[in-house]
Formats: sequence, structure tokens, C-alpha cells
Amino acid sequence: MTSQDRVREQGKRRAQNLRDRRKAIGLTTFPVTLAKTELEKLDAVCAFFGQPTEPYSHDEAITAMIHRLHAEIGVISERLGRCEKCGEQLPEGCAKLMKGGLFRGDALCWHTINRVRIFDPTRQGER
Repeated sequence: MTSQDRVREQGKRRAQNLRDRRKAIGLTTFPVTLAKTELEKLDAVCAFFGQPTEPYSHDEAITAMIHRLHAEIGVISERLGRCEKCGEQLPEGCAKLMKGGLFRGDALCWHTINRVRIFDPTRQGER
């Protein structure tokens, strides 16, 4: 075995050990495809929230956004209220009654009118 082969083999073992450690603590890695404008926006988010030190990594920014949005689900759900057509809690509404929405397509169904409108829960007067 040449020295190059040994280095390659050690690299494989290190990479496998890293994958095993990540799996053991429940980390998942998946590729994300972003357009140039989305990447620029993500970079701006990283820089903004990383102040006053270095910018967040893309992973840190995405994780922070997930936690922040998840914390707002209750507020958004409360603001959305119930569908005027079926009376079910939004955004699920009549999709709870039938896959795709029982009343979807009906002019009064929230899914027909708004699917899916998620807004800033701090704005007043929106519905």
C-alpha cells in the first residue's frame, strides 16, 4: 500500500467516523438548491444576525430561522382563526376532512382564496 493509499484510507475512516457521530446525535444533512437571489438574501441574513462578530454560517442561519418560525406557528394559527366555510382551524381547514381540501375550489373556501398565505404575525389588522 502506497502512502497515497494510506492517506486516502485514513480520510475515508475519518469521514465515516464523522457521519457516525452525526447520526448518533441526530443530525441530518441534506442539499438545498438556492437561486442566486435567495443565496444573496441568505448571506444578508447571516451578516445581519451575526453582528457584532462574524456572520452566521448558512447552517446557523437556517437553523435559527426554523426555530424562529416554529415559535411563531401558534401566533400565526391564532391570527388565521377558523375557515368561514368549514369552521376548521386554519391553515389546515377542510384538508383535515379530506386530502386536498373538502371545499377547495369553492369560492368561500379559504384554500381557494388564500392558499397558503403566511404573514408576519406582528402586523395588526391582517386576516
